Formats: sequence, C-alpha cells, structure tokens
Amino acid sequence: MHPVVAISDEEKLHSLATQNFDDNLVIGKGGFGKVYKGHIYGTKDTNGRIVVAIKRLDSFSTQGASEFMTEIKMLSKLRNRHLVPLIGYCSNNNEMILVYEYMPNGTIEHHLHEAHTPLSWMDRLKISISAAKGLKYLHTGWHPQQGIIHRDVKSSNILLDVNWAAKVSDFGMSKIIREPSSGVVTNLKGTFGYLDPEYCSTGKLTKESDVYSFGVVLFELLSGRRAVDELFVEEGINLASWVKKCIKERRTDEVISSQITTQISSKCLKEFLQIADRCSKDSRKDRPTMADVVVALQHLMALQEQHDNSARATGSMGFTHKMQHLLFGSRPNPVALTPASPLCVPPSPHKFSKTPKLERTRLVHLTMKEVERATQNFSASLKLGEGGFGTVYKAQLPDGQLVAIKRAKKKHFDALRSEFRSEAELLAKIDHRNLVRLLGYVDSGNEHLIITEYIPNGTLREHLDGVHGNFLDFCQRLEICIDIAHGLTHLHLYAEKQIIHRDVKPSNILLTERFRAKVANFRYARLGDAETTQVVTRVQGTLGYLDPEYIRTYQLTPKIDVYSFGVLIIEILTGRRPIQSKRSHKEVVTLRWAFRKYKKGEIMALADPQMKEALDWEIIGKMLELAFQCAAPTRADRPDMKAAGERLWAIRMDYLRNGRIE
Repeated sequence: MHPVVAISDEEKLHSLATQNFDDNLVIGKGGFGKVYKGHIYGTKDTNGRIVVAIKRLDSFSTQGASEFMTEIKMLSKLRNRHLVPLIGYCSNNNEMILVYEYMPNGTIEHHLHEAHTPLSWMDRLKISISAAKGLKYLHTGWHPQQGIIHRDVKSSNILLDVNWAAKVSDFGMSKIIREPSSGVVTNLKGTFGYLDPEYCSTGKLTKESDVYSFGVVLFELLSGRRAVDELFVEEGINLASWVKKCIKERRTDEVISSQITTQISSKCLKEFLQIADRCSKDSRKDRPTMADVVVALQHLMALQEQHDNSARATGSMGFTHKMQHLLFGSRPNPVALTPASPLCVPPSPHKFSKTPKLERTRLVHLTMKEVERATQNFSASLKLGEGGFGTVYKAQLPDGQLVAIKRAKKKHFDALRSEFRSEAELLAKIDHRNLVRLLGYVDSGNEHLIITEYIPNGTLREHLDGVHGNFLDFCQRLEICIDIAHGLTHLHLYAEKQIIHRDVKPSNILLTERFRAKVANFRYARLGDAETTQVVTRVQGTLGYLDPEYIRTYQLTPKIDVYSFGVLIIEILTGRRPIQSKRSHKEVVTLRWAFRKYKKGEIMALADPQMKEALDWEIIGKMLELAFQCAAPTRADRPDMKAAGERLWAIRMDYLRNGRIE
C-alpha cells in the first residue's frame, strides 16, 4: 500500500506524467474533471516508474476544493484492498490533482454498458462480493467509533484491477459519521437512479443509503441495464422499480442479461434477487447491513460453485457458458478503454381570474459600465440575496427605476452558462402579474447578468420566519397561495410554450408591498410538452420539495410543480420547513408529520402559532386536504395546477361568506 504524499514538482507531473495533459491519455471523465493515465517515478518496478491514474479538477467543474480535500482526508485514513488507493496529490498554482493507483480494467459501467464485455455470472458475483467488502470496511471496519458513508455508490465508481478484482473509488462526496449506527442530515448529493428515496425525502444520510445504491448496482450486474434505461423510463420507473415489477409479475427471466442466462441456477437467481430487493427497500429499516450482504453473497457463490461442479460432473453445462470458457477462459480478456417575445395573459377561467390587471414594466438596455454604476460596483450594501446561481443586487437606474440584478458566480461561470441562458430565454417568454418579469440581461465574455423587476418586500420564507418584524396572518397566506397557483397555472397552460418551474419553494416566491406573490428564479425551469412526457438526464430542485416520482423516473411533467406546491401549502400553514432536522424523528419530514396529525383530526396542532387571530379550522382543514392531494406520492393522484387554483378560489369564497375577508 502506498503512503499518501504531497507531490510538489507540479511541472514534472504536467510534462512527464501526462504529456501536458494530452487528451490521448484520458481514460475517464466525471463531475470533478478528467482522469489521465500517466507515469510517475518511484521504486515500484525495475524501471523506477509507477503507472498511475491522475485526476485533474476542471476549471468549470461544479465540484471543487471541498471535494478535493474530502477525498485526500478520507483516503489518507483508509487502507483496504477493496478500495482504490490514493498515492499522492498536488495543490499548487490553482491546480488540484489526485494521483491513484492505476486500475487497468476500468469501471464496471464501461464493461456492462459500453464495451458489453461478456462477464460471466461468476465474475459478476466476485465483483459484487469485492465491492460489498469495500463498503463494509467503510461502514464498520476502518474505525471502532466512526463510519464512512460513501454517498455515490454506482457502477462507474467501482473499478477493476489487473486481476479483475473490484475496488470502490471516488470519495469526494463521502461523509464521516461519529457513531456507526447514526446518520447525518445534509444536502442532497449523489447520482439519480442510485439515490436512497428516504435520503431524498428526509435529507438524512445513513449507511443504509449506500446499501440502497449497492442494491441498484446488483440489479445492474444481473440485468446489464443502466440504473436509468430507455426500456423502463417509458414505463415511468427506474431500474430498481422495473426489476421489482418483473418479480411481482413472475417475469424474472426478463431481468437477466442474455450473456448469463444459462449460467445461473434457479436457486441462486432467486436468492440474488432477494438480496438486491432487500438492499433497495424504500424504508431504510428494512435494508440489511453491508456485513449481512457480504455473508449472503458469499453463501450464494458457494451455492453457484456447487451447482457448476454438479453440472460439469453430469455434462450439463450450458452451451453459452461452455463457449465463454473456450473463448475467454474464466474471465474475458481486458478491453481497451476509449475513453422570445413576451405574450399577454389570455383570459383565465371565470373563478380563477380575480386579481388586478398587470402593470407593464418597460424593458431596459444596459451596458456593463451602467450596471456597475447602478450597483455601486456591486456593493455589499445593495446585496439582496445569494443562491446557487450567484448574488442578487438592488440597483437604481438613472431614471429612478429600481431593478434587481442577478450576477453569476465566476467560480462556476462555465458550468452555469446553460442555466443562465435557460433562465433568460424562459423569462423572455412570460408576462404575468404573478411571475417576476425579465427586463434585460448582459451576456459578455466574463459576466452573466439577469435584470428583473425589483420586488421590494423580500421572500415568502423571510416572512414565514418573521425576518421583517411581522408574521403573515391567515388571510395573507391564503391570498399568497392563490397568487402562486395563478402563476404556475399560467406557466403550465397559457405561456407560449409549457414551462415547468422545477424549484417551487418559499425562497423563490417574492412579495410586493401589498403582499401579492410573484414566482421567481427560473434557473431550473424547462420547457415541457403538453402532448408527450419528456425524460431529463438530471433531476434538479431542492431537497424536501422534490417529487418522488420525478426522482424515480426522470420524467418531466407539470405535476412536479404540483407536488412542490402541496409541500409549500403545508409550509405556509405550519410555518415549518419541509425538513426539520433538529426535531424528533417523527417530525423530521413535515409532510409526513402533518399528514399523521391530519388523519388523527389534530388540525389545531398544525397551524403556525404565529397566526394570532381566531382561525377557521374548517377552512384550514380544506386547505390541508388540497395540500395532501397535491403532494400525493404518484402524479396520477394529483390535480393539475388549474384545478388546485380553482379549489383555492372556492375555499377563499367560503372564507368570504364566513365574514373572514374584508
């Protein structure tokens, strides 16, 4: 095992090890950057050279120094033959480079999905066991009082050495937990298709989150299909759900890769599916530990070996299996790796149109120098807020008009380019009283700026928290819900093209001086299609508001926003954020807590105590009922935004008849 060392001679690392990062030496690419095959000098062999894999941070990568240091700290503490060892690192002159032992046979992902390497069933079992042992070591083996959660277990992070032994790699997202049985509440990270659904809904990361991801890898090894595959995306499910559906419908023959169909005994297939199914249970308490998984897989291999020995003795070995042994031996030979104009708002339905007429705001055209003057050279005193895209500033134009200017972070400038263009193009297509309006933008060589109308009263989240000194009363909250429903209905039905927001939450709702709500921040918004269901390659949004069916299927529909809107109504009524990490485990997920209280008839316990006025519990009950319908686990059970808005308008009318609204 190599000691982890800091490599100080960066020039040699560039010129000698990678031939100045020659693209011909690229053997992989990920969120961190490119991985190069190279050589460094040492005492490993008679030539004094060690073959290594060199991972270099791209300047436009959304990962950065924190992931870089995490991986160094993790791997410097870990010594296990089932983990890819870190040899050294370099952190000089804005370069961040990690140097690993070279794994000549690449990733499982490459062999399963790109090279279609004919891995035998026994090879796949051995890979499963080695990877499981690596995760077991992380969870319980490296320290008696601490464990490590990998957080990104997937086929592309399991590498194969010269002997085809599997090793777990890529620890940039990993987390140390202080007690082996505990978890940690954290931002959602990982790869969709492998993400633990309970982690997605609660934000709590546990060892069982890795177990879930490993279950998906087992399904991959068995089926040869990707975690998100065209075959079952059309059915609205991911790999794990598709396999479970096949098991339920007694179609297990469909989930086995054609390369290994004749090699698996029926008993081993049944047990392997049981192991993978248990690992990928929706509830973490129903999943095994990685230690249990290792034992189960080893037992399974013994069963398969017993079956194969019996088959050889009777001459009944499958033809495909025989041919593979004749052509490739016990495993295949190594495979080389290759590496718009605004529209007016059409008339809304009669019951859903009673808001003031839109006051037009003129478009503005600014140069960069004019922007700098308007923001006092981006003065911190004019800062309104900050998010994933960048910082928002208040600015005053020469004619006195106030605007908001959002400036992209230079650190992730290139990575955010597509989000900037998406937001600018989509905002240009919409014009509605309950949507923040685009006034202009600047897209120069080194600046991305979006200029919108200035909304003076802050965000809905700030008012729920009492940041401005006062809390919202119930009447204001009801009107805000209706305004948001108006805005989302326009996006889904009446915009030039259907728009799905994908990040509906209180911090993206701005309030005017008269507490009228406007939906803002179209960073993640995408054009939808009213006729067909689209599939995206990456799920975007905020933990706690994400539609669970969207996470499973990657399908882009307006019901994504409806789910978030349901969570939002509950947040508006209770004052609680969707994930309350410091509360008892029964109250961590506000949606679940609220639903339990509602079913017990304990509605009074749900109302935000900051609403001091006498409340109409029948009206609140109707709003909660609508919220739970919007946040139904499956999209087929949710109303569309127009129906939800009309329901809210009817609730408002009931409230008016009861004499509550002046």
